[in-house]
Amino acid sequence: MNFLNKLERKFGKFAISNLMLYIMMGQAIVLFITMLTGSYSFLNLLYFNPLLIIKGQIWRLVSFVFIPNTFSLIYFLFAAFLYYSIGSTLERSWGEFKFNLYYLSGMIFNMIGLLIIQLIFYKGDYLGNLFYFGSATSITMYLNLSLFLAYAALYPEVQFLLYMIIPVKVKYLAFIDILLLAFQFINGDMSERVLIVLSLLNFLIFFGSSLLRQRPTSTQKQFKSAQKKELKQGPPIKVAFHKCTVCGKTELTDPDMEFRYCSKCNGNYEYCMDHLHNHEHIQ
Repeated sequence: MNFLNKLERKFGKFAISNLMLYIMMGQAIVLFITMLTGSYSFLNLLYFNPLLIIKGQIWRLVSFVFIPNTFSLIYFLFAAFLYYSIGSTLERSWGEFKFNLYYLSGMIFNMIGLLIIQLIFYKGDYLGNLFYFGSATSITMYLNLSLFLAYAALYPEVQFLLYMIIPVKVKYLAFIDILLLAFQFINGDMSERVLIVLSLLNFLIFFGSSLLRQRPTSTQKQFKSAQKKELKQGPPIKVAFHKCTVCGKTELTDPDMEFRYCSKCNGNYEYCMDHLHNHEHIQ
């Protein structure tokens, strides 16, 4: 956190306010152009391709985030509203700079993943438009997933309406996403595994230490074990400290009652307010 604070003091002025609004608007424009032309050829100018970037097409370092991960209008509207809400909430919670840094680090790690695939697994061969188009939509999906996991880590008890009917807590949806990623990791090839791991590095960097701190220590485990034993033994026995000499009433039987000692009685005799002035003095 100290390192982030230093970065924010130095580069905070460059943070983009309401970042998710611009990203969703860019994706909406790309979707509109694609639907208007009836072709995906426009996307060939946007996806991330290391070989073309080296040749001078540097806009691809940023433009790939504007490729939607779906081209279904209904699903896109739903997803755009969802991720805009999630991104706005994270920006309000973290501040503009930290949210910008989280999203930017996700972009960078995904680009590194594609670069590794290009240079190591395919030895620098040109992979073709189809591969990079598929990778571009996958990157958008992974970036959105990293946002969702960050939201679930900060607000695990928030409920979403699944199919607009079934209320489900965010932490359970995040757990399902992690299981699906694990299944994809196990059954995918090595290049897909690299992309999955690197795409979630920003989440692990930002939340890894806090997730580890949530694991109970041995002392906490012993304390919880002692609590469970006490519960098995039954509730603790309560002892009354005040008792009326006349009626036997205590603060346990009547919590609102006040008790006083009588100065005229020979000894420490205590009475409730009902009998303090209405009793025979003990001599």
